[in-house]
Amino acid sequence: MVLSKAGAYLAVVLILATAGPGSAQSMAQPTPQSPPAQSPPQPVPARTDPQAPPVAEPKPEPAPRKRPTKRSPRTSKRQPSGAAQGSSGDARTSRDGGPSRKELMFTANVLGGYDDNLTAGLGTGSGAAPTAMASGTTGSLDATLGYFRGNALRSIRMDSTGSLVAYPGYLDRPAPGGVVIVDGKTPLGRNLTFGASERVGYESLFNVFSPGASSAPLPPGIGATVPATGLFERRSLSSNSSVSLDRRWGRQDSTSLSYSYRVQQFTDDDYGDNSAHDVLAEYRRSLTRGARARVAYRYVNSEYAASDRALLPTREHRIEGGPEIENARSRRHHLTMSLAAGASYIESIGATSGQPYHAWVPIGSASARLALSPLWSVDGGYRREFSQLQGVTDEVYTTDTAYLTTGGLVTSRTDLRVGATYSNWRTLVASGVEDTLNVYGASLQVRVNLTKTVAATAGYYYYQHRYSNPGDLPAGFPAAYDRNAFRVGLTVSVPLAGTPSRPPLTQR
Repeated sequence: MVLSKAGAYLAVVLILATAGPGSAQSMAQPTPQSPPAQSPPQPVPARTDPQAPPVAEPKPEPAPRKRPTKRSPRTSKRQPSGAAQGSSGDARTSRDGGPSRKELMFTANVLGGYDDNLTAGLGTGSGAAPTAMASGTTGSLDATLGYFRGNALRSIRMDSTGSLVAYPGYLDRPAPGGVVIVDGKTPLGRNLTFGASERVGYESLFNVFSPGASSAPLPPGIGATVPATGLFERRSLSSNSSVSLDRRWGRQDSTSLSYSYRVQQFTDDDYGDNSAHDVLAEYRRSLTRGARARVAYRYVNSEYAASDRALLPTREHRIEGGPEIENARSRRHHLTMSLAAGASYIESIGATSGQPYHAWVPIGSASARLALSPLWSVDGGYRREFSQLQGVTDEVYTTDTAYLTTGGLVTSRTDLRVGATYSNWRTLVASGVEDTLNVYGASLQVRVNLTKTVAATAGYYYYQHRYSNPGDLPAGFPAAYDRNAFRVGLTVSVPLAGTPSRPPLTQR
């Protein structure tokens, strides 16, 4: 046994001797110290370990040889860094947008139904009550081609939509419409992001929910809740161009600066043409995990062509602030909420008096989204601000608007959406005298997936408004309006290229 051990050490010495002169010094060292220095030749200790019991000193030496166990902490170092990103996670996300994807999607809707109030007759420009309402069949066709390429950090999106709406009992021919939207963003350095967007649209029917108007009565996007709101035929072109710069100043602070220019022109008459320059500056600071504070200042400089062709300028200053909260109550329940309050100052010229006026108005806004499950959610919002009913009246209104929508998958193939809206408009026309407009809307929509690309849809839509002073309205616009509409049809969604980020028929 002694000879075998001596032979093993001799073999080690010979191997080291061939490596270079430095190994000759290791041969002069005592034998107990030589094994730790010779960790590369692992087969030699493997032979000595089984026969080590009679020897006391060589026994503790194999412990440092368990270096392979040090490789496991390398994996554990990676796991804490990913799980404990915490406040540094935002900075890391800003540098890595994740995998890129590309998709080209085609979507079309073919709908038909019955409308119990296609038009309000000749309108109420003379102050008389509207003539008998016309009812009858309706039909609509729209198609959208959407393209997206990018990731969470850098992306570009282009959507183009064309539509036709037919009211045989009201319009001589179908009313066309269309919109093109281009939106993109890209980083400019480590903490700066640049964004730009352009929306160009053409509309044939006047709609108080139109996103093309520079001032809509309800929050953006709520028009989809009550689509049956074409009140009377008035064609217009609109454009909305915007740019933005978002900057992170650290783990807690960020700012956003944006500018947009909106313009709307009516093709039949100059009355109602409007334009607006809009500047918005925002500051956000993280308070705790899931909560941050927001302060915003907005300046709007707009012009409006009144009924006498005079341009009415309007200047508005708006400042507000409040908390923004995100609370993941569980993996299935998630709450996002934003609250804001402040004041708005406006300068304009009275359309009736022709005299300049200015006013302060308290303003506020609130929005919330509650995910009850991965397939069901509730959304709500409220906003108070100044607005104009473009192309209908010349006055500036103080508006209070609210909406509530909910929906999700009832079964694996059936999607249900329910929504309601409310808006109240007020304008001071004389001392102690106000004109008011109240708008109500509701919808119930059901969609059943027949195949991966085709779905059957059905919907009921309700719209109502009441204006207090019919004599101030133009011919063709009803002071009192009630509409009940029923639509059924098919929706086709076909991915032409790439992989959709989610099943097309589950999108809202």
